[in-house]
Amino acid sequence: MDQAATSRIEAPDSIAVNLASFLRSLRAERKSERTIETYREAVAQLDAFLRTQGMPDDLRHLRREHVEAFIIDLLGRWTPATVNNRYRGCQAFFRWCIDEDVIADSPMAKMKPPKVPEQPVPVLRSEDILKLIATAEKTKSFDDVRDAVILRVFHSTGIRLAELANLRCAPADPERNEFDLHQQVLRVFGRGGRRRLRHRGPQHTRL
Repeated sequence: MDQAATSRIEAPDSIAVNLASFLRSLRAERKSERTIETYREAVAQLDAFLRTQGMPDDLRHLRREHVEAFIIDLLGRWTPATVNNRYRGCQAFFRWCIDEDVIADSPMAKMKPPKVPEQPVPVLRSEDILKLIATAEKTKSFDDVRDAVILRVFHSTGIRLAELANLRCAPADPERNEFDLHQQVLRVFGRGGRRRLRHRGPQHTRL
């Protein structure tokens, strides 16, 4: 098969070309890899949908109805929360295109995000958490002691999983050490690289 027939030459104003530049700018801003991947997937899915449907993928010719058709297609296959996530990823991409003078106006300028039904988050009762801790503390194996410590930190501080997983213990290096066992304080870096201090709550069990 002719190689030219299997290759696609992207136009300078195509979504694909500008997506690469958009992702590079996000990395330069030190956005989290999770955020970058979320935005990349949203815009890549939009691009694939437009091509499949024979709609323009040239940003200069993209209109609101094209993006709305994409959102409607997603709503038929994904949860509203996932579609809302894709919506915001595309929205961020078009804002960047405006800032870079790729387009004058966003095709999503007057669009509204799909509504996400409120769903109560299931929460373990305190007594259930204490039962889990007690179960983990029945033996002195490394795995059980580790699990008990993790459960106690979760219960006592309300720390996020990602914050806990990234904690560093370096007593000899105050700049890197994120544990203060004497004060019962953890120094964590949350979303957006923001630093937080996690204390043991007075109503919780001792760490």
